[in-house]
Amino acid sequence: MGTAVLRWVIALLLVTFAGAAPAASPAPPKGVSVTVTRGEGDEWIADYTFDQASPVWFFPRSGVDEKGQPWRLQSWTVETPGVRMVRAGRYDVLAANAGSLTRVRIRMKLYTEQPEAEYAPVLRFSDGGLAFFSDQFFLVPVTSLAAARGLSVDLNGVSTSETPVTLILNDPGHRLLLRGKPLKDRATFALESGNTYIYTGNAPVIDTPGFSGVLDSGLPVWVKDELRDFTPRLMALYREKLGIPAVGKPMAFVAWGGTTIEGVSLGGGVVDGMVVMQIRGQRVLGKSPEVLSWMRWFIGHESAHFWMGQTLHYERVSEGWITEGAADFLATRALQQLVPDYDPKNDLRDAMHDCLRMIGPMEALSKSEERLEPRANYGCGALLLLAAESANRRHDPRADAFTFVRGLIDSNRGDTVINTREWLERFKLATGDAALTAEVRAFIMTGVPDPKAFWRRLFAATGVDLPVELKSIKEMMQTG
Repeated sequence: MGTAVLRWVIALLLVTFAGAAPAASPAPPKGVSVTVTRGEGDEWIADYTFDQASPVWFFPRSGVDEKGQPWRLQSWTVETPGVRMVRAGRYDVLAANAGSLTRVRIRMKLYTEQPEAEYAPVLRFSDGGLAFFSDQFFLVPVTSLAAARGLSVDLNGVSTSETPVTLILNDPGHRLLLRGKPLKDRATFALESGNTYIYTGNAPVIDTPGFSGVLDSGLPVWVKDELRDFTPRLMALYREKLGIPAVGKPMAFVAWGGTTIEGVSLGGGVVDGMVVMQIRGQRVLGKSPEVLSWMRWFIGHESAHFWMGQTLHYERVSEGWITEGAADFLATRALQQLVPDYDPKNDLRDAMHDCLRMIGPMEALSKSEERLEPRANYGCGALLLLAAESANRRHDPRADAFTFVRGLIDSNRGDTVINTREWLERFKLATGDAALTAEVRAFIMTGVPDPKAFWRRLFAATGVDLPVELKSIKEMMQTG
């Protein structure tokens, strides 16, 4: 996600409870704590306690639905008198009518849809199990509603807030999973340590060579079989080509969303050490080549983020093209090796279509998030890596995209950060062309007068054989 990939750099704080006895539970750290408890029916209760005085707190994770409406305002109801939840600019906000917030109770209806460019707040499994996205509960103090309206937060660093937020998921009588560790009744997690999904339910945890996790019992049989067969082979290829990921053996939560839509929907992404998927649609019931290809490519993209996104993460949100483009292109090359009839040119033509559609004259790739066009990071980033791969092959016919990315990972394992300057330095090594590297830098940082002309020059210089046209392979097939 794509998104969707967000990282934080402060130390892990993880407290677990084997039982529910209050006397055995250490007090949460100063700051904010939120206890989420099962209510009646499909509702849950979130009780916030604030140890820091502030009249207004905003939720950095404030996505909207496909109609542009904030999902949280549709499903969360504030029950504490004198406190309201409103939308202020880009963010959902808790605000006191007077004074500072101290305690706030919220009644939550489970929201299982996936907001635009965000993670689903809740994954629902067919047997009644649930997985909660931890960062939906994270909030940060701000001085006023007016100040909240003017905010534009870089999510890559927001959890380094000086105010810690502790999430306590309390579900007596149920087993919980927190980052692969089974717990009983209750799990406590410091949100500053990253983002994850906390599962509550009784489904068995499967263990394969490539991952461990929970597969929804309601998934079509062929989907479960494919996950068990393809994913371990994919992960083995990535480990061979890119080394051991920082997360070790990843977890996976795969939920079945039913057949409420006619087509197919694959949603999800990667959080710290975990890939999550929500699959739904009538077309998934039968195993078709198209649906199979989509699912394999989705798994390939998201799994690549365990290396480009978690083992190595970008320095600034404006550098998302490095990790998203790499995940797209590595998925393409992985499928080319693992699936005999896969044609990479189809996906590469689609990447070119997306890039040209979202990057106009003098529009910088690094500003695509600000223009609310994050999809440019995927297509354009993949094509830049394609050019780097092709340039490398002129020196070493055995080189591929994995060679280029492995070089980035190995040279940055110390600080785990990759930035534009470092990417361009390795690109210059591959091409031996300072002028060409300067033009790529301009495309990324400032924009170029004619994006089509830029791509034609870049591909000619690096030996890439790909049409530069504003037309996707799907449109080409429709028009003949």
